[in-house]
Amino acid sequence: MNTFHWIPREGMSTSLTPKVSVVKMGDGYEQRRPTGLNSQLMTFQPVFRVTTQDSRRALESFLVDHGGYRAFLWRVPGHNRTVRVVCREWSVTDNACYSDFSCKFEQVVI
Repeated sequence: MNTFHWIPREGMSTSLTPKVSVVKMGDGYEQRRPTGLNSQLMTFQPVFRVTTQDSRRALESFLVDHGGYRAFLWRVPGHNRTVRVVCREWSVTDNACYSDFSCKFEQVVI
């Protein structure tokens, strides 16, 4: 499994939406329980800035090679742990001296 080694810019957004099954009963009562064993997987929205054409090609090639379905390892900044993620979507903003890759990493379990 490949490791993603680029470091994101400050201000990365992280979200967690627990997967919960809900059964509604009469009089407003409901029963809740987690769905499956891994019901609390995280989603990260990092932005990576690259300043050279070689770096841009390498980052784009990494994402294209994984095709939105193959997982890779990524060390989450500030959490000091490595997680398996997939990147199903990303966009690139080209500027005069750099390119910004806005990605959406979804944690997965293999």
